[in-house]
Amino acid sequence: MRKTTTLLTTALTCAMALQASCTALAAEDGVLRTAVLYDMTTMDVAKTSDNYLVPMNVFDRLFETRKTEGGNAQIVGSLCTDYQVSEDGLTYDFTLRDGVVFSNGSELTASDVQYTFERLLKAGQENMDIPGEVAGAEQVISKEADTLEGFKVTDDLHFSVTLSNPNAGFTAELSAPAMSIVDAETMEKVKNFGKAPEDTIGSGPYIVTEWKTNDHYTLEYNPKYWGEEPSVKKVIVNVIPDANTQNLMFQNGELDLLDLQSLDTAIVESTYKTMYESQIVSTPKVGLTYLTFNENQEYLKDANVRKAICMAIDVDTIIASLYNGNAIREHGIIPTGIWAHNDQLAGYSYDPDGAKQLLSQAGYKDGEVAFEIAQDSAADSNIKLVCQAISEQLKAVGIKANIKSYDHAAWLDLRNSSKMDSFVAVWGMDYNDPANIMYTFFGNEKNTRQRSLNYPDTATMERVSAARAVMDDTTREQEYQAIEKKLIEADAVWCPLFESLHLYCMGDRVESFTPHWAGFSDFYAADVVLK
Repeated sequence: MRKTTTLLTTALTCAMALQASCTALAAEDGVLRTAVLYDMTTMDVAKTSDNYLVPMNVFDRLFETRKTEGGNAQIVGSLCTDYQVSEDGLTYDFTLRDGVVFSNGSELTASDVQYTFERLLKAGQENMDIPGEVAGAEQVISKEADTLEGFKVTDDLHFSVTLSNPNAGFTAELSAPAMSIVDAETMEKVKNFGKAPEDTIGSGPYIVTEWKTNDHYTLEYNPKYWGEEPSVKKVIVNVIPDANTQNLMFQNGELDLLDLQSLDTAIVESTYKTMYESQIVSTPKVGLTYLTFNENQEYLKDANVRKAICMAIDVDTIIASLYNGNAIREHGIIPTGIWAHNDQLAGYSYDPDGAKQLLSQAGYKDGEVAFEIAQDSAADSNIKLVCQAISEQLKAVGIKANIKSYDHAAWLDLRNSSKMDSFVAVWGMDYNDPANIMYTFFGNEKNTRQRSLNYPDTATMERVSAARAVMDDTTREQEYQAIEKKLIEADAVWCPLFESLHLYCMGDRVESFTPHWAGFSDFYAADVVLK
C-alpha cells in the first residue's frame, strides 16, 4: 500500500511539473484543452493522409459529412450551396457560397477550387485519388498539361467538373479532409504553407496561431468565418506522448477532452466506465477489420477453404476478450455507419465442426491446409493479438496459419507484390459512400492485386465498377448489397471481423461533444459545446 501511494505521488508530481512547463494548460473561458500522442508533421493535406485535425478546422470543403440527430451520417453543402449532375453521371455543375473570405480577407472564388484540385495532382505525394478522377488528370500528373481539361470555371461562383468515368459518390468524396480548399492567391505568395501558422490560411472556423514542435499547437476562432460562431473560441492541443500522463492530467482537470483509445483497456474499464460513465462518448470507428485471402495461394484459392476459415474464427470471443466488448461484429464488406450497409447479410457464424466438415468435403486432411499471416510490425498491438487468436482458432480445426512479422516497408512491398498469403488489417472510411471500400478493393484487377487479394471474377469486378455510375441511390444500394452478398457468401473473398468503437471522455467543463462521423481521433472543434 505504501509503495502504491509513493508511485501515485510521483506520477502526480510529474504531471504538475509538466503543467508548470506548458503554457497551454490554463483553463480560460472558451478554451478547450486536449492532447495527442504525436505531433503533426504538416498541416498540408497534399503531404499527409494522417494529420487532419488542423485541416478539418482551419479549412473548408465543398461538402461536409455530418452526423444527424439520429446518429446517421449525411452529406451537406459547405462551400457549395447547389449542384447539378448530368444524366450520364460525368459532369457536375457547382455553385459556391457567396461572400466567403479566407482568414486573410481574400475572397473565395471558383479559381481557388480549381487551384486546389490541380495542386494535389502536381504535388504528387498524397491524396491524389479524388482529383485524379477528373478528365485530364493524367496529363497534369505527367506535366503534359498545366490545367485540368475537365475543370471549367464559368465565373467566380460557378464551375463544372467533368470526370473520366461516372461516379455517383463524387460529392461524398469531396467532403473528405483531403479536399480542403486553399486560396490560390495566398499560395502563390507564402513559402511555408503547412509548416508556418502565419502561412497556413483557410476559410474555416479556426486559425492556427501557434505551433511549438513536440509541445503544443493552438487554434483560435476565425472572426471572418462565414458560418455560425462556435462555443469553443480557442483549442490548445498538447503533444503528450505518454498516455498515462494524459490520464492523470485529465483526472487533475488539466484536459477537457480525452481520447480513451490510447489508454490501457484496464484503466478504461476500471476507472472511466465507473467514475466517468456519464461523461463517456462512444462512436463507431466506421470501417472494417478483416482477414484477407490471396486467391492465388495453393489452398486459399479454394472457396471451401476460405469459407471454413470464416467459420472457424470466433469473432465474438475476440471482441469480448481483446476489446472488452467495444466493437461491433461485421458480416460483410460495407461497414456499419455507411449508407448501403446491409443489416440482414448473414455472413458466417462460428461453427468449427462445420469448418472441419467443409475441409473434409474439399479433400483436405487435418493439418494439410497451411498459409502465412503476414503481420506488420508497425500494426496496433490489438491487431497483433487478433492475429494470434485467429492462428490458434484455425489450428483447432486443422489449419496451419503461421504468423510472420515484417517491418512496415517490407510488409507493404510484399502486399503490393500480390504475393502475400493473408493479413489482418483495418480499413477506415474517410467518406460516406460504399464505393470507398467496394471499389477500392474489388473495382478492378489492379485494385485486387495491389492488396494481394487476386480476386479472379472479372464480371463481378465490372459490376462493382459500374455501380459507381448508378445515380439513383436506391438502385445503387440494391446493386451494392447484391454484389456484396455474392462476394461474401458465395465467394468468401475475405473474412469480415468487426468495427471497433472509439471512446472519448468529456471533462467537467464540456457540455457536449459530437465525435467525427467516422470515429477519427481528429474532430471538429465546433462540435464541442462548453458549459
